[in-house]
Amino acid sequence: MCGRYTPLTEDEIINVRQIIQEVSLRLARDEFENYKNNRGEIAPTDKTPVVTSNGSELFFEHAQFGFEKWDGKGVIINARAETIHEKPMFNKHIQAGRCVIPASGYYEWKPSDERKHKKIKHLIKDSHGNLLFMAGLWREGRTGREFVIITKNPYGAVVEIHDRMPVILRTDQLEAWLSGSMPIDELKSLDYDCINEPCVEDNADVKEAMEQMTLF
Repeated sequence: MCGRYTPLTEDEIINVRQIIQEVSLRLARDEFENYKNNRGEIAPTDKTPVVTSNGSELFFEHAQFGFEKWDGKGVIINARAETIHEKPMFNKHIQAGRCVIPASGYYEWKPSDERKHKKIKHLIKDSHGNLLFMAGLWREGRTGREFVIITKNPYGAVVEIHDRMPVILRTDQLEAWLSGSMPIDELKSLDYDCINEPCVEDNADVKEAMEQMTLF
């Protein structure tokens, strides 16, 4: 599961813009001229930066983290790469609704070896300190754009933390993903080297709002 991740700093926003410009010469909409986020993490239902595409143009815009559930009670935040094409909520957006979610890292919780009901919070980052670009899907929801993060089986250092991880794209894979030329089946086999760091603060028992973080 990927339910929390880091907000972008102003310098990282600039970095994302530069990477987007390398992917496409035209950025049709940029909503982050005066972007500021003083919170420590992005949580479900938060509005946050994503990169979307209409096939010929890229857009850097706000979207809500999570697809609103069919009954209006909570949100779905993840879609499994292995079954995404089978789920009516997701499969209609596989071609025209691809997006990329930039972050400097994301959070995951590992059960403690010492206390049965305690989970230790870890920050998972690129092993070389680069930005992460997580693959996602977006749609027009009842109150605006909303997105989910696509997940897969874990790779490398993440294996010991959790049984799922976001699909993370390298910068040379962004264009293929956003344009629709990357086959959806390819996502589950993508690898990415990350490191994990235990967070010394905020490591209380984590039950949070897991009811709304249903992992498809």
